[in-house]
Amino acid sequence: MRTPKPTAVAKLKNSILNAALTTHYECWFSPPPSITNIIPNSNVDEDYMLSCVEAALPGTSLATLELQNDHTGITERHAYRRQYDTTSSFTFLVDRNYKQIQFFESWIGYIVNERNLNSEAYFYRVNFPKQYQTTIYINKFERDIKQPSLIYAFLNAYPISIDSMPVSYDGAQALRCTVNFNFSRYLTGASQIAEQTQYQVLGGSDSSTWVAGG
Repeated sequence: MRTPKPTAVAKLKNSILNAALTTHYECWFSPPPSITNIIPNSNVDEDYMLSCVEAALPGTSLATLELQNDHTGITERHAYRRQYDTTSSFTFLVDRNYKQIQFFESWIGYIVNERNLNSEAYFYRVNFPKQYQTTIYINKFERDIKQPSLIYAFLNAYPISIDSMPVSYDGAQALRCTVNFNFSRYLTGASQIAEQTQYQVLGGSDSSTWVAGG
C-alpha cells in the first residue's frame, strides 16, 4: 500500500487542476447525398455545427453472464458482449428561417419516403438503410488547442425522433430543437487501440488449477 507523501503544487496543476472543459467541441453531421439532394445548401455543415449547443459523448457497457457453480460461495460475472447506447441527442438553436427544423424533418420524412401528405390516400414506404444512414462526428478539444483532440465517430447514424418544442408568451427565449439519433456503434481514439490489432487469447480456464478442499 502506498503511503501519503508531499506533492508539489506545480504537479497538482498539471494533473487534477488541468481539467477538460465541456464547452469546447464540434459536431459534424455529414448528411448522406440523398438528403443533400432534397434540401438546398444542406451540405454546408458549418450551419448545423455552429448551432449545436448541446451534445453528449456516448456511453458503453459490458453485458455479463452470472456464474454461481464454479467456486463454492462465490458469484462471478464474466463479460460476453459490449453494448452501446441506443441513441445520442443533439440540441440546436433554431434560426429565424427554421433551417434546423426543416433539415431534420426532411431527413426523417425521407427515411419513411412520405407521399401525398394532404391526401386521404396518404401512405409511406420506408427507404433502405444505406440511403439515409451516415457517420456523425463529435470532436472534443480544449481552448488552447495544444492537446490532441478526441474524436467520436457514430456509425450508421440517422435521426430517429425530434423532441417537442414548447412555445409560450411567458418570456422570450431562443427556440431549441433536440434531435435524437440512432446509431449502431461508435469509434474513438480514446481506446488507444491501433487498427488491425489482434487480441491475444491466453491459456485456459482459471478453474484448470483448482484445489479440492480436504
